[in-house]
Amino acid sequence: MTLLYGYLFYYIAALIGISIGYHRYFTHRSFNTSIAAEYIMLFFGVICGGRSALTWAAVHRMHHAKSDTEHDPHSPMYKGALNVLTSKWSVDYIPKKYIVDLIKNPRVVWFHKYGKYAHLLYAVTMLAGGVDLFIIFVVVPFILAWLGFGMLNYFAHKNGKPTDVPILNLLAPGEGWHKQHHLKPMATSLHKFDIAGVVIARFFAKTKSSS
Repeated sequence: MTLLYGYLFYYIAALIGISIGYHRYFTHRSFNTSIAAEYIMLFFGVICGGRSALTWAAVHRMHHAKSDTEHDPHSPMYKGALNVLTSKWSVDYIPKKYIVDLIKNPRVVWFHKYGKYAHLLYAVTMLAGGVDLFIIFVVVPFILAWLGFGMLNYFAHKNGKPTDVPILNLLAPGEGWHKQHHLKPMATSLHKFDIAGVVIARFFAKTKSSS
């Protein structure tokens, strides 16, 4: 049951932190939301091993600009399947044009500087509550996020072009409609079964676009 609870928590955390927060909000600015919601998305993003939203968003913007070319930061064709699957790829330099708006957001900058310490404090607090809590709220979401989004980067671009892989929504919630996302990167909803789009529409504020 511990692993099941861990998965359920991960799904919520990744949905809010990575798919809705890091991806659709901070990277693509596809909807408006409150400052409180920004804090929540940033914190859940850190819990899922997303590191800094600033660098995550910047790299993803680079991915869209250079998708499936040798300049794509995480192209399985050029970075190697194993590196992409295990999220071991890295970026040596991020042009400033990809972070201009992000560095103007004090919450993004704070988490960029101190997010790892917030994550450490969170982890210690969970561990103090017991091993099961630590596994559910720290270990499982961290591992599943790295595996899930690594698999997304690989399988959704395995053939050298964006591809929908609906089953990956189980590990990368809201991200399985990857071809649709590349066709409509500003969209808040990518499919009638897109849970991220549903959550944004119902809980996070009025969207800018849904198509």
